[in-house]
Amino acid sequence: MVTRVRPGQNGTWQVTVGQGSAAFRRDALADRAAAEDWAAQATQAARLSMVRIGSKRFLGTAAEALRRWAIDQGTLPRSEGGTQIAPLLRLGPLLEDPACTWPLSVLNVAELAALRARRLAALGETAPMLAEQAALSAALEAFREFYLPALDDPFAEVGPDGLCILDEASCAQAVAWASQMDETLGLVVGLMLTTAAPAAELLACCQAQADHLSGRLRLPNGMVLTPPRGLMPPPCGTAEAPLLPGLQGLENLADAVREIGRRLDRPGLALDALRLTALASALCQGQHLDEVLSLAGARPPVLS
Repeated sequence: MVTRVRPGQNGTWQVTVGQGSAAFRRDALADRAAAEDWAAQATQAARLSMVRIGSKRFLGTAAEALRRWAIDQGTLPRSEGGTQIAPLLRLGPLLEDPACTWPLSVLNVAELAALRARRLAALGETAPMLAEQAALSAALEAFREFYLPALDDPFAEVGPDGLCILDEASCAQAVAWASQMDETLGLVVGLMLTTAAPAAELLACCQAQADHLSGRLRLPNGMVLTPPRGLMPPPCGTAEAPLLPGLQGLENLADAVREIGRRLDRPGLALDALRLTALASALCQGQHLDEVLSLAGARPPVLS
């Protein structure tokens, strides 16, 4: 496979692998040695990520996986609670990220975290970024299952940003360990893993925002949750009393989740990894991208 290593901007180097429409590129490498090393890795990765269907061959990339997944999702009409915007259009900016054109085996946990950082900077909000990443995870899972089952899942390992997607067994362990540490902590972890509720919103809730008859919880930001059975916090005190008493703020909650991550052999686990896990699970259970954007708490300008 043809590779070209050349100087880039601001003293960095760039690599182009392949030719024509099948070529992909990596910019901003520190020096020529790093560029040549990445070129060698990418060339090998292209061989590992090549997909064969009969006599046809094509490169397995995140963009290819996302396109197929988005087309299968289809457009959810407004009459069914959707936005009537095709997922393929919605995910267009993510598809255009250079990392999505690389061979899938190059998209490791560090590159995935860098992709998230770029998307967060572009979107300006965590909620739509997490929904995008849940879609990417669902797309990669489907693509790997059909075409490249030997490839590792880059979402399974905690990234430098603390994000990953926990499997079902790890979710159960996380809730169990959290409950052992503190009963209220167990409720928060369970709520985040099942509803994708932001931690700050949960901590800001008061007793008046929980409707125990309907089983619904209204967050301060206006989101309405329907927690699974057993995860609705019990009534305690006056209407103005904290819904989740005893938790000492976001910093302590983040520390507790990091401790749970250590026990799960996922050091550095961040609070938003619980939300990302919930969003990815919702997509795997058949929810539409529009519904998951709402579940994430993306604001109306993002949904319109």
